[in-house]
Amino acid sequence: DDVQHVLDIGTGSGVIALQMAQRFGKAFIDAVEIHGPSAKQASDNFISSPWENRMICYHEPLQEFQASASYDIIVSNPPYFEHNPTKKEGVANARHALTLDFSSLTEYASRNLKEDGSFWCVLPADRSESMIEAAIEEILFPSYICSIRPKSDREPNRVIMAFQKEQVEETVKKELILFEEYHEYTNEAHDLLSPFYANL
Repeated sequence: DDVQHVLDIGTGSGVIALQMAQRFGKAFIDAVEIHGPSAKQASDNFISSPWENRMICYHEPLQEFQASASYDIIVSNPPYFEHNPTKKEGVANARHALTLDFSSLTEYASRNLKEDGSFWCVLPADRSESMIEAAIEEILFPSYICSIRPKSDREPNRVIMAFQKEQVEETVKKELILFEEYHEYTNEAHDLLSPFYANL
């Protein structure tokens, strides 16, 4: 594949970054995490992985992170909250939108993506329109939207979205149902996730 550089913004313990390293066998993975204990956990997880020579975690705010290259792919699981963090300060800052709002996130992605690169994010369904508005302001256009339902009788609670610099004629829209009854993965969810989870 042609993917050479990937950035995971707000990597947490590094799960998505590890998935990117597994998926793209020649790519170098940068990960940024503001929360100290999470950044250490991510670094430990990278070192313990088969891809340690292609992965590094930076413990700093995104606003201070200096990218060494333009990225083919930028991924993020952005902050969920916009007001009044309720947990301990460190963890709250790691997930809190006042630390990294959608405008700052999309501005950084737009500035550091390759011209043919893509920005992917996972976020609560009720935040998708806000993300689209912020992205378009930075000349990033939605190319793919997958709404995720926990079960067939539930409303979507998460959305996977992809943005790119060139506007597409029509955004690809899909829906994924995670679970059948008794918390068994649907066939589609199993096919999507099984390459990343050996015990799925």
